[in-house]
Amino acid sequence: MWWGLFLILLEGKVLPALGIGVLLGGVQVVFARIERGRQRRLVRLGVWDGVHAHSAGETRAMDKRRMHRENLRPLCEVLAHFAEHDFGDSEWEVVDGAVEGTDIERDTWYSHRLAGRRTFTLRIAAVPDSRDVYVEIYGVLGGRGKSLIAGVLHVLGKYRVS
Repeated sequence: MWWGLFLILLEGKVLPALGIGVLLGGVQVVFARIERGRQRRLVRLGVWDGVHAHSAGETRAMDKRRMHRENLRPLCEVLAHFAEHDFGDSEWEVVDGAVEGTDIERDTWYSHRLAGRRTFTLRIAAVPDSRDVYVEIYGVLGGRGKSLIAGVLHVLGKYRVS
């Protein structure tokens, strides 16, 4: 494409026009690769989902669901798997202990961040006089992954799996 433009500008001199065209095309390829790397990094950091941009401090709620409290640890482990985050017993003790001070009716939530290749924030609030909790998941994850998490939340919200 570029060489045709330079063929006109250089008054029919094919070889220089072709050389300049190839050089400019190569520069475009380099910049395209740099941009694609930047896009992959933004997806990995959780500030872009491939279509919609989000500021670094803001991610959108992927889902909100009432579920059995016994299913909270399996949910944390699934999210940690998607984030490529190492979720262990000590971290679970922190989450489990923090849920006691929450209440959905008083709008007091506990937020727990799972950071790895991707970042998710799990907000949890206990339901009074019940063994249930409400969970909200914030993060950026593309179509298939988002569908998988929605399916996991559906199962965890309907059945006791622990």
